[in-house]
Amino acid sequence: MDPAPIGEERVRLFRNHTTGGLISALSMTPPDTPPGRRARGATEGDEATKLLLPQGPLSAAGSGELGIVSPRSGHRIPSLQRYYMVTIFTLTASLLYADQNLMAPNLSIIAEEFGFNEEEKTKYLGGYIAAAFFAVGAPAALCIGYLCDKMNRRNLLFAVVLLGEGPCLATYFVRRYWQLLLLRVMTGISVGGTFPLVFSLIGDLFSVKQRANVAAGVQVATGIGFAAGQAIAGFVGPHAGWRWPFVIVALPAILAAILMVLTTREPERGATEDALKDLYAVEGFSYQEKISVRKLKLLASNFSTVFAVLQGLPGSLPWGVLLTFLNDFLSQHKGMSISQATLVMTVWGLGGGVGVVGGGAIGQCLHNRRRYMMPLFAGACVASAAFPTWFLINADVGHMPLAVSFAAGFVGGMLASPPGPNARATLLNVNEPEVRGVALALQTVLDDLGKGLGPLLVSLMVSAWGSKSAFNVAVGGWIPCGICFAMIAPFLAKEEDALQERLRDKVHLQTVRILEREDALTPRMEDAGEEAPRHTPRPPARGGEYQLALVNGLATVPTAMPKG
Repeated sequence: MDPAPIGEERVRLFRNHTTGGLISALSMTPPDTPPGRRARGATEGDEATKLLLPQGPLSAAGSGELGIVSPRSGHRIPSLQRYYMVTIFTLTASLLYADQNLMAPNLSIIAEEFGFNEEEKTKYLGGYIAAAFFAVGAPAALCIGYLCDKMNRRNLLFAVVLLGEGPCLATYFVRRYWQLLLLRVMTGISVGGTFPLVFSLIGDLFSVKQRANVAAGVQVATGIGFAAGQAIAGFVGPHAGWRWPFVIVALPAILAAILMVLTTREPERGATEDALKDLYAVEGFSYQEKISVRKLKLLASNFSTVFAVLQGLPGSLPWGVLLTFLNDFLSQHKGMSISQATLVMTVWGLGGGVGVVGGGAIGQCLHNRRRYMMPLFAGACVASAAFPTWFLINADVGHMPLAVSFAAGFVGGMLASPPGPNARATLLNVNEPEVRGVALALQTVLDDLGKGLGPLLVSLMVSAWGSKSAFNVAVGGWIPCGICFAMIAPFLAKEEDALQERLRDKVHLQTVRILEREDALTPRMEDAGEEAPRHTPRPPARGGEYQLALVNGLATVPTAMPKG
């Protein structure tokens, strides 16, 4: 291996004793820079190929050499390619979400074909299928979340898309109710597992300073996919038949999944973590940790994870009211026409889109400045969303200018939406790369549980208390949701820092294994009569001693670095 001048292809890195981070020798100032020492047989250029290590938090794929240190401390995947990858992942997920509500605009047409009366239509098409969709999708999310922490996530996402879109396409051939029920259940499995996969990939493509923004974009895109699918069903179903929307949605999703497999790659786990990203500049370095039962137990002791997951249960109950009942309530009890009520809900959706994007951007900005401010912001927003919604439910909006209802709907949707991207960013920021899939799956399960049980609980409350009282109670779920989110604030910074420390400790264990393999190889070289190069010195358990580690086959010499 030819030597290279310092600053071109290889750099010498040092460990900052105070922060634990790796820094370049070029960025250090005396007296912090230790005196230069050259290993036996090394040339001036070879000095640049040595790596200074403390306490061994480094691993490499091979056992003979640690690899080349690149001056680039960023991601191994170029920035433009990473944005392309997340675009393809998001497009695939949004097309998958497009078939989630394809039946809703054509329930009467489907019921007529199967011979259902009005009560049976509500029971079999609106009740059983929706319940099965979420009841099966929730445990599927946990299963796929666990698998995505053990397998190639890009390939698993491809399989999940085929699992969902294959049955979606096959819906064209349905002739019996049980066939329709079975195919929709399979789609529920697919939709339930999509979010844990996509957001786990995002965690290894973008750093902690970008994740909320990217998560917001993904959430908006899947929402657009959901709305687009329902619009396609509403326009195409009455003219071409209720089956054709399933075909129109499924084919592009399958093509997008094929494009994803052909043009993207699996990002390396942990490549964006502060504790690991500089080590990923070493060719051959890889993060080897896998999910285990012990690591899953750690999720329950992480307060940020617990509150980020729990907030989804009360927070999703109001959404069940909004998506299922509010349109009809405004038209039947508030004096609005059906078109006016629909416009109010459309404006609500626009406000929700603004809230997702703006809430993600503001939350990310606050997190980058003062980490505790992000959960306080998201919690305050979602708790405040109850007030404009209560206004729509309780005020005589039918006799007010329509602009008043538009304003209330827009503000309500905007305030209710920031928890989505910020909750997922929080789960990515405080959990190891190998357990993020399960953490995100838990959040998806609680969210889906609220959305699935919400309409059922509200319908029971309506029977007992009447529509207005039941809706008021359900919308009040945003208050405990906001409190749960705000409870993350005192723990977030501490648990993010604790994650980076755990990552350093885990990589240290990998270093020890590499050194043990080198110990096993050294006697063979001596038996051959050659002067065996000294392997990487074993890292000290305590203290501030630093060591030069072999990079290109040359011997290394320990050196000391001043503390402080």
